[in-house]
Amino acid sequence: MKTAIILHGICDKEEYLNMDFPAPSNAHWLPWLQQKFLRDGVLCQCLEMPKPYQPKYEEWRNLFEKFVCKNLYAVVGHSAGCGFILKWLHENPKTQLDKLILVAPYIDPNREQGDFLKFDFKDDALKNVREIHLFISDDDDKSILESTKQILNVYPQIIVHKYRGVGHFCFSDVGASFEDFWKVCN
Repeated sequence: MKTAIILHGICDKEEYLNMDFPAPSNAHWLPWLQQKFLRDGVLCQCLEMPKPYQPKYEEWRNLFEKFVCKNLYAVVGHSAGCGFILKWLHENPKTQLDKLILVAPYIDPNREQGDFLKFDFKDDALKNVREIHLFISDDDDKSILESTKQILNVYPQIIVHKYRGVGHFCFSDVGASFEDFWKVCN
């Protein structure tokens, strides 16, 4: 059975601890996309990464690797989830994926998160990923736009989906319709 993994990004500690907010793996469009995968016959996990308000790469990697299997079909990342999967794929370039979907990618260009997302780009690190899509909005945060620029400088083959005025692709930015994500996932 094909499998997919969805990765959230970083959040504030106050938001994470506030019971009025959903956990990052249950926020925004992530549960909706997980349900779409499941209904399409793809086993999908939306991982709850450790301490998303104070991320440590080793902790995220250890959890992620518990879910990596030989049938891994797709990985969808949002924000720092994109940076994490890019770093992990650079460390594991033999990993075969059909789809990699990067939504508002963040690779921490200003090193605000220390070494969490620090890695050196390698031209051939994504050679075993069949199809890569990147979703970006013109009004997202400056660090997201810079991250996107750096990623595309190394990987111009990525299929880019440009949007206007949808911010960081959160419910508060675009509402509840994310059909475009699903179109590239299946």
